[in-house]
Amino acid sequence: MKKIIVYGVKNLELRRSIEYFLDDHYKIVGYTDGHYEYDVLDNQKFFRLEELCHQEFDFIVIASSSGATQSEIRRILLALNIPSEKIIRPTMFRGGSGEKGQTDLIANIDNHYCGEKSLIFGMSYSAWGIREKELKHSFYNCSWSGLDLYYNYCMYRYIEEHPCFLNIDTVLLVFPYYYFDYDMSRSFGQYESGQIFSIRRLDDWHHSDQVPGAYDYIANYRMFGEKITRFYHMPKWKGESPYTLKEPDGGILLDPLWFADHGETVEENQEIFVQFYKSIESRRGTPAIVIPPFYLEGLNLVSKTAFQAKKEKFYGILREQERLLGKIRVFDYADAFTGRRDLFREVTHLNSKGAEAFTELINRDVLGWIESK
Repeated sequence: MKKIIVYGVKNLELRRSIEYFLDDHYKIVGYTDGHYEYDVLDNQKFFRLEELCHQEFDFIVIASSSGATQSEIRRILLALNIPSEKIIRPTMFRGGSGEKGQTDLIANIDNHYCGEKSLIFGMSYSAWGIREKELKHSFYNCSWSGLDLYYNYCMYRYIEEHPCFLNIDTVLLVFPYYYFDYDMSRSFGQYESGQIFSIRRLDDWHHSDQVPGAYDYIANYRMFGEKITRFYHMPKWKGESPYTLKEPDGGILLDPLWFADHGETVEENQEIFVQFYKSIESRRGTPAIVIPPFYLEGLNLVSKTAFQAKKEKFYGILREQERLLGKIRVFDYADAFTGRRDLFREVTHLNSKGAEAFTELINRDVLGWIESK
């Protein structure tokens, strides 16, 4: 049982959230404050600031919603020789926190995976861009926003342990060209947006120790994640996206991911890919890489150049991998919908109409290829 002291006694809403959602493996042993000398709300056990260094506790959770106030409290606690790793900001209770809208991907496997022999792995491109129920074969779609190669492989290994899992037929690996340069755990935006909370149950944070600020989020996931998930209970769903891209052609800048080069990440992801690919084949499964469609006409010149560079780098990596794995089958739909603005909600993401069209292509080409083998 980990012991918690709450700093701040008067922020009623935040304090009640901390108390209500605190995991059963944690216990609040007292309160403290820089302005009050007792607990003004419930008259619970109270420690003066100068007494904290004599108390036994694992964490101090700052009950303040203001970033400036949190920084000042942190400064005060550090001056009292409280270790930095014991001082936690309540990130899950900030305004607009994204964790409440995330599904629990591992619980979803536990509750909804029914032994499907065909699987889909990837990011948002395949989470919402493929309608797996309309595919000719029965698929379970593991994709979710922001998931990198490492966490997709973690989910694959988790499925292998599922009681319903036997062998597999087809595995679609839906990758954008920048995928080998991408590491979810190294991106602070994945913590800030709450997207990485979707794999909380694995409690595997990979390279998070290299991301300033990630520690607070992970500590919050451990303290409050289980009850937050149970309370909001966000299912894995496919919302309709009727929107059509509005920006004019030739003026859209790609996200920073398309311009980044991370040599260390590329090297590690190549190793993960080999392990992933071999694991699929060891189960007599057929892996196929699928490149999702993009609305290339929308890109500005610098983005078109970056897009082409990432494409060349991607295929160069695959050629290297083929020395270890043999022929890798790739179905590239990057320019499959040239001129079809009506199929996109963003320059890199399909709308509902586009998802239907993409699913038809997979049925025709990918599953047609599988059936002809």
